[in-house]
Amino acid sequence: MRSRRLSSLGARGSALPYVGALLVGLAGSPLPSSIGSPFELRLALAQDSLQEQIEESKTRLDQIRAERERLRNEMGQLAGQVHEEMEEINNLERQIGTSSSVVAELDLQLSGVLARVDRTTRDMIQTHDEFVFRKAVLGERLRQIYKRGALGTVQVLLGARSFTDLINRYKYLRLVALQDRLIMSQVEQLETRLGDQRELLATELDGIQRLRREKVNEVDGLEELEKQRQRRLSRIRSKETATQNRLSQLARDEERLRQLVVDLEAARREAERLAGAVTTPTLRTADLGNLAWPVQGNVVYGFGPERRGNTTLARDGIGIGAPSGTPVHAVEAGKVAFAGGWGLYGPSIILSHGGGYYSLYLYMQNLSVREGDDVEPGQILGGVGGVGSPEGPHIEFQILQPGSAGEPRPVDPVRWLRDRS
Repeated sequence: MRSRRLSSLGARGSALPYVGALLVGLAGSPLPSSIGSPFELRLALAQDSLQEQIEESKTRLDQIRAERERLRNEMGQLAGQVHEEMEEINNLERQIGTSSSVVAELDLQLSGVLARVDRTTRDMIQTHDEFVFRKAVLGERLRQIYKRGALGTVQVLLGARSFTDLINRYKYLRLVALQDRLIMSQVEQLETRLGDQRELLATELDGIQRLRREKVNEVDGLEELEKQRQRRLSRIRSKETATQNRLSQLARDEERLRQLVVDLEAARREAERLAGAVTTPTLRTADLGNLAWPVQGNVVYGFGPERRGNTTLARDGIGIGAPSGTPVHAVEAGKVAFAGGWGLYGPSIILSHGGGYYSLYLYMQNLSVREGDDVEPGQILGGVGGVGSPEGPHIEFQILQPGSAGEPRPVDPVRWLRDRS
């Protein structure tokens, strides 16, 4: 009985070469990348470099967004001030520049995250293939173990023909057991790694969706800024055209006004010649710096030529801003030589002070005197107008005095008015 049992065990021991072959095959199979392969090292270095670039891009993005917020605050301050439209255009162009930079940084981050997703996906596929292979090997080993039953190991040992054969069989079985444990460990590591890679991939995909949403919002904002810029440019062009037309009209009105004063002076001299008497002027050089202001207010523009675009406007007087309807007073006694509308200047008054001296009150709202009336110093001539002008409610005040040829010429009226400092 014992001999038959040993013979049976010896026959079963013929399976040992298969076990050895399986061991050699398992030992020769590639180890998973989770053990620390060169591939994983290169991948980790590439991921670190990519992450560093993304972090630098995030830092730049924060700085760009801070600059854009500053520009938006500046735009809000500009909106509450009287300023040229070009300041808003320049601000919008700077905002467009920062928004374009934001989109560029988001594109950089998006490309970086997509590259990481590609690498993670490739690594995940490789890990999955390795996992499937290891599971297949493990399944085969489990089937072999199941076929041999619980006494398979003991039978292999008892089938040894010598002590040396017993030692060799023990070594083989020990290596097989170690390899089985290694396979189990590898399967567990690969399964854990697959789970980690799935989570990482889900996180990266969420990041891609977030970056894409941010980019869509930034592009929408950029398009809106472009629309605002185009609207303002269109408004500027329309405003520029209207301003040029107004300035040209003012230049023509100013020239006609000068000619009117020349004609009025010629008529005054002719009247004195026919009457044979010369009237004493009420306005003299002795009055320099002593005249009361026709209306109290700030000077909105000064005397002298002013360049506006392609047109030079000859400012023959000063603009004095005051609330609409504020009474305007005569600076000295005189006769109303003209009272009526005059082009863009609107209701206007020309006082003749004799001797070639005249004072003009333009941009009036209403007139309280008529042509030919004699007025006293300080008498109300009407109210402040100019509401529709770019300068807002104001009057333009001029003083003309005899020139070298005897014709009245405009002079800086501030020299004639009292110092208000």
